[in-house]
Amino acid sequence: MLKSSTIILTLLATTLCKAQTDSVNHISERQLILKLAYNSSLIYPGISAGIEFPILHISTQVMENGKIVRNYTKSRLLSGKINWYHHPEFHDNVYLTTEWIMRRTGYKGFISEFSMGPGFSRTFLSGTTYAVDDNGNVTVIKLSGYSYALITIGCGFGYDYWCRKQLPYEIYARMNLISMFPYNSTVSFRPVFEAGIRYIPGLVKSRNRK
Repeated sequence: MLKSSTIILTLLATTLCKAQTDSVNHISERQLILKLAYNSSLIYPGISAGIEFPILHISTQVMENGKIVRNYTKSRLLSGKINWYHHPEFHDNVYLTTEWIMRRTGYKGFISEFSMGPGFSRTFLSGTTYAVDDNGNVTVIKLSGYSYALITIGCGFGYDYWCRKQLPYEIYARMNLISMFPYNSTVSFRPVFEAGIRYIPGLVKSRNRK
């Protein structure tokens, strides 16, 4: 029994020496992020702009035999965006979203992320909209459209140029699914493709100080 316990403890100690994980929360790396992107609902073009507020940033290193074999960072961010796309001969949709983002960045710069959050949508009908009252009077309604609550969920990937080239930029692409309600007493689901660039101005200041 004693011999078996000794063998198990030895194997466990050897394993811990070969592979160790060290996680550090770097407050100094929590930089504000600005982003601008092409935003498209299916084939209908648009644009998206927003800002990300870092909440948590944890760097993790995996070591074997005292050497770093892999490291990555996990970030948690709160995002606010204004989005727009144009549906010809139907409407323009302007919607605001807030998102909770879970992002992982590898040491080579590869990014993967997942996000979700609530929002508000306002559509503006194309063309001229008229209203007729009970007396038959016709009036033009300006900025006619509809308002909806929405929920968005998305995932994507990208590349962080700071990891290898010390440039404060990230490029990314992602697919989002937005659900708008109530939409004719139901829920409308719309896939949205987003591709753009993120800029981290605080990294430029950090590099200049060094």
